[in-house]
Formats: sequence, structure tokens, C-alpha cells
Amino acid sequence: MRKALPYRDDYHPSLKPGLVVLERDYRLLTPLFGGGVSPKYADPISAVRATGVKGQLRFWWRAARAPGLTLEAMQAKEARLFGSAAGNEGQASPLIIEVEPLELGQEKHPFYLEPGRTFPKNRPEIAPGYVAFPLQSTNQDPNNYPVRAGVRFRLRLRFPEWMKEEIEAALWAWEHFGGLGGRTRRGFGAIWPDAVKPPTEQTLRAAWNQHVLSGKAPEGVPSLCEARCRVVELSWREVAERYQKFRQSRNSGQQPNRPGRSHWPEPDAIRHILGRSDPKHGQPIHNPRIIKFPRAQFGLPIIVHFKDRGDPSTSIVPANQDIERLASPLIFRPLAEKRSIVLILNTPRTPPGGVALENSKKVDVQLTKEEAGRIIPLKGQTDPLLAFLNQL
Repeated sequence: MRKALPYRDDYHPSLKPGLVVLERDYRLLTPLFGGGVSPKYADPISAVRATGVKGQLRFWWRAARAPGLTLEAMQAKEARLFGSAAGNEGQASPLIIEVEPLELGQEKHPFYLEPGRTFPKNRPEIAPGYVAFPLQSTNQDPNNYPVRAGVRFRLRLRFPEWMKEEIEAALWAWEHFGGLGGRTRRGFGAIWPDAVKPPTEQTLRAAWNQHVLSGKAPEGVPSLCEARCRVVELSWREVAERYQKFRQSRNSGQQPNRPGRSHWPEPDAIRHILGRSDPKHGQPIHNPRIIKFPRAQFGLPIIVHFKDRGDPSTSIVPANQDIERLASPLIFRPLAEKRSIVLILNTPRTPPGGVALENSKKVDVQLTKEEAGRIIPLKGQTDPLLAFLNQL
């Protein structure tokens, strides 16, 4: 295990009356991916950066405390708490964040290449392959990116007394739903404070009622108010495997290692819209055909690559070409070895302008009750995220 460098606090603000000093030690329950200056790599000196912590606290403060505020009121309060850089009217944050590395962890690779193979193989004991896919090598990028496992750090926050309720709410939400680095919505970089028991669903609800404000959040701001959440007695790997099985639900294939056709409508909808298909896929899996794209609600873009040569490959993307992605409203991460939290943020399921096939027409993502009843993994539920949550 690589030892952390000695911590040196070069900045010692005077402890004014009413200044709160909050200190907690954290460990990462799952590997840290990225988060450093170089994309897809952790910081080589500290592993955890104060700027990353501040970004997470800012996001989760909005999610917990923006409900009931107008956009202008939220922005003004956020600037007062976390600072802003809006031209000449920018203001510094009274919040001081210090990170002391305790354990830098070990660098590990979730994917590797076996001799004679061209496709990377997953090490599931490091990270589940389905949620770690951006870390594997491709034809465009030959790198199998590393993660850091076993990271521990001490967080020290200093802030005026008037900020205490807001910072504690942001910290609570970050500890339970967020993380550090990349892929946190799929469980990477999940933090947890030392010597704190993971919550049950009952204790989570009590804290939720304390920290999360009620009301409508400003448009486009992900909110915890009216979000859906469950605490399940499953490991991170088990939740990831169930997520994979749900999203890739399909018929059994006629040959080993050759899965059958998808239970979802998107493949046949793509073939229909683009007017191309392999001869053996001429008849749709659903009759009548469902020309809908419900899985777009899990986040965009979705790259669609068919193995059969006659089927057209494409991507499901935001229709507005100025928007590159839609962050997934679904978050899952562990709280302990055999306990995980699954959250559906209250946020729009489609980006402004809707969803489209790349270089093609706009498409619909909302299912009717009749359509959902014919899609096996949904079991009649029109909301695919809620269907997944309910089946855990």
C-alpha cells in the first residue's frame, strides 16, 4: 500500500467567533476512477482533491436545498455559500476545504489483455465490467485505464456558523448518494465516514426529512425532493449485475455464447427507422412494432452496435446538437459490503429538445401502459427506472 505524503496545512485562518470546524475521516468503499488533473487518472499526489470535494458539495447542496427556491434565489444562495466567478460581481466562498491524504491506495486495472486476445477481459473483483466499460481499451483508445483502491482521507471544513445547516445537508447527501472522481452514478468512488454505521431505510428517511427541503426545484436542477430511493441488502457488484441483466434482457440464444434477441424495442425501432436489417431480423420482436426508445431515460448518449452485418449501427443522442449528453437520473452505490442505495433523482428524463437517432429523426421515449405490458423486463411499468428499482 502506497503511504500518503505528510499533510501540510499552509493556510491557517484565524478562528473567528462562531467559526465551525468540522473534521471527518473517510474511506472509499469502491475504486476511485479519475478525479485528477489528467482525465481518467487520479491525482498522483493526494488522490483526492479539494476542488473535487467542493464540486460534489455544491451539486448535492442544490439537490437537497434548492427545492422551493426560484432559479435566481438558488444562484444567489449558492454563490454566498460556495462562491462565484461571475465577472466583476464574483465573490469568494467563506467555506474552506482541506484534504489530508491518509492512504493513497493501490493502482489496479479493471481490464487487461490476455496474450493473443484483442478484446479486454474484466477483473470483476476490482470493478464490475458492465459499469466499468469506459475504462476498457477500444479501437480509438488503446488504454485500459486504472483505478485506485483502498483510498482514505481526512476532510476538514471551516465555515461560519450561519452556514452549518446548509453544509451539513450537502455533506449528508454527498456521503449517501455521491462520491469522488468519475462514474460516481454507477458506484465508483463511493465515500463513507469512518466509525459510522450504514443507514437502514428507516434511518435514511428520518435524515432525509431533516436535510431535504420540499417544493419544486428550479427547472433543470436535479432534486432529492420527490426522488425515489431504496436501501437494498445487496453488494455493489450484485446491483450492477442486476442492472446489466435488466438493461440487456433478451431471449436465450440457440447457440452457446450467442444470446437471442433483445426484449427491448430499441433494436427493432432502429431497424425500422433506418430501413435496414439483417434478414433474420425482418420480423420485429413485438407485434405490433413498438417504435419507442425507453432506455434513453437511463442517460445519453447510447452507442448501438449490432453484431450482425445487415443491422445498422448508430447512437441515441440529444436532438439538440449543442447538448452532448444527459446525465443518468439513476444512481446506485454501496453503503457497506452487503448494503447499497439506489436513487432516482427528480429530474427531466430527456434533454431540452428531446432525443434523436444520430443524423436522423427525433424519437419518443415515453411508453404507454399497453406497450409496457409487452416489454418483458418492465412488467407493465411505463417508467423503466422505476421498474428497475422495484425489482431489486
